[in-house]
Amino acid sequence: MKKPGRTIQLRKAKSGKRSPRAKERVADDDFELTKAQLRELDRRIADAKDPVRYLIESGFGPTFRLYYNVTDDVYVMNDPAHGTLFKRRKAAVAVQKLLGGGKCIVRCTTRRRKGQLIPVLALPKRTTRGGRSK
Repeated sequence: MKKPGRTIQLRKAKSGKRSPRAKERVADDDFELTKAQLRELDRRIADAKDPVRYLIESGFGPTFRLYYNVTDDVYVMNDPAHGTLFKRRKAAVAVQKLLGGGKCIVRCTTRRRKGQLIPVLALPKRTTRGGRSK
């Protein structure tokens, strides 16, 4: 069963006389990937297309959120786009342990805007006060 993302393109033979050595060179350039290599390639492609990333977040009062930026070793207030996006949760946990307590890891999805990955955080669930309206 072929996967839809992978297509194989065949080379068309050019018309005209060709020497036998030219055929050998074309045959040497074409090689088949093993099944293990194809599985690894498919895994890496799926991993790159996965929009899930992780941010390190620290609460600062009820309305402020701090997102950690590893490259500058600073916290950015209320702007997750400037925080570091971790591809792997294990990497985020390792950095979180180095930073100390009071930090949590937030799972988010990403969208590409103007060539950059922008994190999209889930909105907090709304709670209603009081009873039902009549």
